[in-house]
Amino acid sequence: MRVTVLTHTPDPEKTVAAAARLCYSNAGALEIMEGLTEEKVSSFIQKLMDMGHMSPVEHVSFTFAIEGVSRTLLAQLTRHRIASYSVQSLRYNNPFKEELKVEDESFESKINNENAAYLKGFLFGGGDVALLDKKVQISELTNNSLEDISAEYLNHYIRGIFDAAGEISKNFSLSFSEKFSPILSRTPFKFHQKGETLFVSEKDALDFSLYIYDGIDYARSYFLREKFTELCKVSPAFFTEIKNRIKDYIEARYYCVLPNEIAKNPDAILTYIDAIDTCKKAYLDMVKMGVDKEDARYILPMGTCTNLVVTMNVRSLYNFFKLRCCERAQSEIRELARMMLAEVKKIAPNLFKKAGAPCEATGYCPEGELSCGRYPVRN
Repeated sequence: MRVTVLTHTPDPEKTVAAAARLCYSNAGALEIMEGLTEEKVSSFIQKLMDMGHMSPVEHVSFTFAIEGVSRTLLAQLTRHRIASYSVQSLRYNNPFKEELKVEDESFESKINNENAAYLKGFLFGGGDVALLDKKVQISELTNNSLEDISAEYLNHYIRGIFDAAGEISKNFSLSFSEKFSPILSRTPFKFHQKGETLFVSEKDALDFSLYIYDGIDYARSYFLREKFTELCKVSPAFFTEIKNRIKDYIEARYYCVLPNEIAKNPDAILTYIDAIDTCKKAYLDMVKMGVDKEDARYILPMGTCTNLVVTMNVRSLYNFFKLRCCERAQSEIRELARMMLAEVKKIAPNLFKKAGAPCEATGYCPEGELSCGRYPVRN
């Protein structure tokens, strides 16, 4: 998500102060404007906010460029109707237009080669193909030897061995039988030996884990889901790094947002990827059948990305921040609201001094039994 203030009313705080003073003055607005110093503007706006006299702030507006948000967020945002919106069209901006033109044979070949390398490693490690949550083809895999694997696909081969024979300890140590020593020695990692066991721990274990999952396609590549989620749970550092990679993967491959709550759970992330992959495949299939793209897009998820331009006056922004900066607001639009508030505070700090969640301005929560607990509830 990215938020930028494209433009705003010039001298916003001075404009508000002049409009407010006009209500109590015999002088014209231009004369008032010329006589306002920074100190007077700050003092008058403070008084205005304390009084709750909000009509003068309607004379100032801000225009934001918002990028990389979901259609779910858009549905919530447009409920704030005293605003102007321009939204990226899926009619004219088809994120999958290249995939509709021609099949990417190089991508298919790459995935097939990676999966073949993984499967050879998995079988060499003694893995049971029935455990894989994929429809695998093993009829042509007559040679599982390391010599048959190029350096390009080595990490996929070793991921197969890891899924079949690797062990994960609670203190984040990864271990293998010493019989895999000739294979592990081809990696850039130094394994230690204890008895008949080879192991890496801490930073080396983290780097090794990232290495074996490097470059995978989470919808198409072979890997044991249980092993992946166990790594995420045992190593928060691994989960953080791999989650950032997955966010980029989801945006690039599916033109979708990874929701914050889903992003907290590795199982939920993989379930989400499975779902949006199904949606994308159905969309592409229908368009290739001749279905109009504007109707086929009905299958695309609410997580589909969009970009927009939004203009609101300050009074509308206060209402928006009051509702959406609250901890009880949905996570994505809460993040957007807080980012927008941070940007306008850089431009007009006095004007937005009391903007935000109502509890932060008043010191108490107006939500009663629904309070998140950050502030005391007003009796």
